[in-house]
Amino acid sequence: MSKKARTVKGMRDLLPEDLAKIGHIESLFLKTASQYGFVHVQTPTLEMAEIYQSTSEFPQERCYSLVDGRGRNLVLRSDPDAPLARLVACHFRYDPKPIKLAFCGSIFRSWNPRRREFRMFSINTFGIDEPTADAEILRVVADVVEAVGFPGYRIEFNNLQLFRSIIATASTGSGGEDSVNDILYAIRFAPNQESVISLLDSHHLPRNIIDAILLLLECSDEFKAHDILVGLGREFPLLIPELEKTMALREALEDQGLKHSHLSVANLHGTGFYSGFTYRLFPQDNPKEIGDGGRYDRMMQQMHSEAMPATGMGLGIERFIELMAVSHCSMTLPSQPQRIIVAYAEASLAVICRSVLRRLRVNGRMVEEDLVIRGFDKTVRYAKSKKCNRVVMIRPGFSEQLRLKILNLDDDQAESLIVYNQAELFGVLLKC
Repeated sequence: MSKKARTVKGMRDLLPEDLAKIGHIESLFLKTASQYGFVHVQTPTLEMAEIYQSTSEFPQERCYSLVDGRGRNLVLRSDPDAPLARLVACHFRYDPKPIKLAFCGSIFRSWNPRRREFRMFSINTFGIDEPTADAEILRVVADVVEAVGFPGYRIEFNNLQLFRSIIATASTGSGGEDSVNDILYAIRFAPNQESVISLLDSHHLPRNIIDAILLLLECSDEFKAHDILVGLGREFPLLIPELEKTMALREALEDQGLKHSHLSVANLHGTGFYSGFTYRLFPQDNPKEIGDGGRYDRMMQQMHSEAMPATGMGLGIERFIELMAVSHCSMTLPSQPQRIIVAYAEASLAVICRSVLRRLRVNGRMVEEDLVIRGFDKTVRYAKSKKCNRVVMIRPGFSEQLRLKILNLDDDQAESLIVYNQAELFGVLLKC
């Protein structure tokens, strides 16, 4: 190997301090979700490619994919929603509804320029189409956001069916719903208004529909958007039921105490994936989102299951930790047990002491043996590199005595003791 060994682009090693933070935040999310009745599940890292083929958000050519020895196309998990839908189809399809699941695991996205592997928390509800399910999911995430000390947050929500109901009014030829989804997906990534107009013209949409879409895309004020939608409802009757659903979501959010929520009709994220409501949660005064989610009511049918409404939200754990730092949230990790390093002046002492160390571990103590006979000072340097709290050097004494030197690395205080048997040694180390 002529070059320095390194990780794959977009992937990184996680060191102990990284894992401590990630583990703490993941535990907090899972604990909070469980308090609302969500159960923790895990899906395989590898999935059949076919479960992702139903969404243009995660096309197979943009995933890490491989062909196994039996010629099957497999992909590394690029999003949790499709695997969770598959899991429900396999294990919970006949269970009473709703089915409420929480997930934490690694996600792999080959197109992500910064992180191609990252940890994600996802919370999902299957089996009910009331907006109370969407509001509850946002409440769970907001609880964690508040618990870690974000100074504030805001929620943007939309209903993609508002646009679909307008476009579907036109006779766009063959393609039906798929054609409408393709149009919306292209609008989302159009760089400017001229591109949007050109795109809509290419689909032979009438001028009144083009004008209606442009009017919504240019609207950033919630109350103005509502008035525009009410006005458009007179021309596009299919719009009225979707507007009523959207206002029901707003009411459900308010009932959950999520006051900082507003309708953002220009937000078209997830057009290749979500079927109705979409929502995003941001830190206060920060354009970088904490997480996003929405309705994917048609996915269960794509898993060869009966129709079942579904909604979910996901967020990257590493991004969440970064946003905590930017927002000056203090992360107080759970207190860890005292970590002790036990070193021996002579290798023969290990045989005498190991049964005592095993008893300490049974009692919940974190006790590591220094496997190298290297002297007290070098053991101290090793212990500091491991962020231990105590160093105990054991030397032989007269007869069966053991001489102990105990250094407290928290305050650099040292003491020397003599013990006469294993019971005394256990008692001394138990107090360290």
